[in-house]
Order: sequence, then structure tokens, then C-alpha cells
Amino acid sequence: MRGDVILVKELDSEEIKRILTRLKTVRGHISGVERMIEEEKGCEEILLQLVAIRSAVHKTSVIVAQRYASTCLIEAIDQGEDRQDILNKAIETLMKLNQ
Repeated sequence: MRGDVILVKELDSEEIKRILTRLKTVRGHISGVERMIEEEKGCEEILLQLVAIRSAVHKTSVIVAQRYASTCLIEAIDQGEDRQDILNKAIETLMKLNQ
């Protein structure tokens, strides 16, 4: 797939708001972990924050993946791209979410 479908154009304002809110949450957690490390906080506290970061990133990925599946892939099919190529690329891309 060429990847020329621009995600933001395909999102409504509520979806954009949800994604940006989650990313701001991630940024806040990362800043918190940096402070915790500088302040020599305990490993358990730091690990719990890292779990929160991973969760927020995963939830953001799910939102984008849903849009990818429902819009970007359909757009590629509508543009006449080979269905098997599209499917293979989609599987490859979505599998990366679990790595």
C-alpha cells in the first residue's frame, strides 16, 4: 500500500481528542518516570508507571488500528490496489502491535 491516506483527515474530532488525550497521558507518565528515577524511587513504583505507559500506548494503538482497518484499508481497495497485497501488509502491520 502506498500509505497516502492521511489518518487525521479520516478521524472525527472526538477520535482526535481521544488520541491526543491518551498521548498526553503517556507524556505525563514518562515525565513522572524520569522524575522517579532522578529521585531514586523504588523499582516497583517505577515499574507500575511503565505498565501505565504501555497500557496508554496500547489503547492509542487500538484506536488507530481500528481506523486503519475500517478506513485506510478500504481506501486502498477502492484505489484498485491488489487485495492480497493489502491483506498481507495489514496483517504485517497489525502484528507489530503485539511485539
